Amino acid sequence: MTSPITRLRPGDLVDVKAPDEILQTLDADGALDHLPFMPEMVELCGKRFPVSRRVMKTCYTGLNLYDTMRRFRSDDVVTLDGVRCSGAAHDGCQKACLIFWREAWLRKVEPAAVHSKVEPDGRARLRARLKTSTGRRPTSVRRVNC
Repeated sequence: MTSPITRLRPGDLVDVKAPDEILQTLDADGALDHLPFMPEMVELCGKRFPVSRRVMKTCYTGLNLYDTMRRFRSDDVVTLDGVRCSGAAHDGCQKACLIFWREAWLRKVEPAAVHSKVEPDGRARLRARLKTSTGRRPTSVRRVNC
């Protein structure tokens, strides 16, 4: 379901795609290849950011007593400069975790390219598909930047 894209590199300038474009990539759980498009990401649709780095693996804490390393199954995950999770849809979490982006949700642009406008109802349709945290769940997973 993902379209071929030139591999993004640190420093590349990208636009976050419109909500309707992102919706086309998501499964019934609001994820692409097990990586969720989080509600905090919706407001970033249509905005422009430089790519910070490519991500191959991350640490997370789950139900077990130890931190664990998770590798992404595909090589299409990046972080964006200055973009952190607000925690607004996750019980007001204040950890400000890095947000992981699939390349399918981003469009590489040239610095002089014009921004595209995002329809407000497109954001509402996207939010309706996403999972949010409404209370403490003992099985939740916390990502941390290693």
